[in-house]
Amino acid sequence: MNFSYFLNIIQHFPLKTLYQWFKEDSFKLLFKNAGTLLSGNMIAWVMGFFTYAITARILESTQFGMLVLITTYVTIVDQLLNFQSWQALIKYGAEALERENRNEFKSIVKFCTLLDISTAIFGTFVAAVFVSWIGQWLSWESKTVSMAALYSFVILFNISGTPTGLLRLFNRFGLFAVQNILSSSIKFIGIVILFFTGADLWFVLILWMTTTILGQLLLFVLGWRELHKQGFSGIHKVTIRNISTQHPGIWGFILTTNLNSSIRLTSREFDTMIVGGVIGVESAGLYKIAKQIAAIPAMISDPLYQAIYPDLSRLWTRGDVKRFSQLMVRSGFVAGGGAAIIWVIFILFGSFFIQLVFGAEYIAAQPVLIWYMFAMVIAIYGFPLSPAMLSMGRPKTTFWVHLSSTIVYFPLLFLFLESMGLIGAGVAYVCYYLLWTSLMIGFEHTFLKEKMVYSTN
Repeated sequence: MNFSYFLNIIQHFPLKTLYQWFKEDSFKLLFKNAGTLLSGNMIAWVMGFFTYAITARILESTQFGMLVLITTYVTIVDQLLNFQSWQALIKYGAEALERENRNEFKSIVKFCTLLDISTAIFGTFVAAVFVSWIGQWLSWESKTVSMAALYSFVILFNISGTPTGLLRLFNRFGLFAVQNILSSSIKFIGIVILFFTGADLWFVLILWMTTTILGQLLLFVLGWRELHKQGFSGIHKVTIRNISTQHPGIWGFILTTNLNSSIRLTSREFDTMIVGGVIGVESAGLYKIAKQIAAIPAMISDPLYQAIYPDLSRLWTRGDVKRFSQLMVRSGFVAGGGAAIIWVIFILFGSFFIQLVFGAEYIAAQPVLIWYMFAMVIAIYGFPLSPAMLSMGRPKTTFWVHLSSTIVYFPLLFLFLESMGLIGAGVAYVCYYLLWTSLMIGFEHTFLKEKMVYSTN
């Protein structure tokens, strides 16, 4: 497959069709909101990326791998026990706003806020208690266990689920950009200072902890400020006693979406812990670098995911199946095409990029990077599938797809790590997303046909 092949594809690409898509209001609004998020995410990612690069140069490769494992452990506990309240707020909040029922909307906000607070407290406790067991499995020294226990308090301040949902629901995506840029800028400035002062792992960890907490608190303030600007006050006065009666499926939705997120988390974060446990701490550091670089195409899909979910929820509530399907297919095609171009660039220049930014000692991350980024390209083509399934009110189906794919993924991960080394982690991830995407497309095709038949009748 040579350059002329790609050129031939570009020449025959239906650009006129693509132009017509962008003339439609819903498609234009989606990419406008996503573009706002992307601009902030791009700046934040660049700063975050160079923060990682400078950190890798401050620390030895073993210490860098240790930092990766500590932060990954806390992230896993946080996201396992965080109930993703923003998803419930968008689904049930959008319905309440569509009915113009302000008190119902305020009760949903209060319910989700209390959920955020309770899971933050519980998550902090669990992370601090189980860190000793994790330390034994990974052969951590007592000093490393103490570091992980301290970093666990990041979870206590993660009460930003409801503010996240509010900003997305009110189309205030620009504020996410503000939050991302400010928090990443502070961390970047801090790591530059540590670079010139010759800091050790303790100082780096405290910097990461402090800036993460500040970012979470800033998002909390921005979300609640926007709620008051929209004219919603007295949230603490409304009752939530009848929340289950008013919304019979809300607990099932929350529990199922949490299980979905937990299952997805296992494939996104547990892999780093497994790499560290199976082939060593340094390999975990290399793998984290590959994942950090592979997040470049994900910058396309993440803002689109955040922007498309409220739109899909509204279209499904109105029964507009045609526009619902069009928005899914077209947005996935555009985002996936952009991700594929980035992937080809890193096939050609990935080694040079790693050596330039991180140093020659990390160039071994290149092979796993190519495979991992290929998996991300597949995922980005299918990015509308998850928000579409949530909008359909089918979180249980998503859960079973995630569970089935993950059950296949982890045995492959262990097998490929043992037989191929670090590159096996990337190959296993490609297998995961091929299976996940195929299952999701099959189920959603069936549900869309059912909805069309129901709407016709």
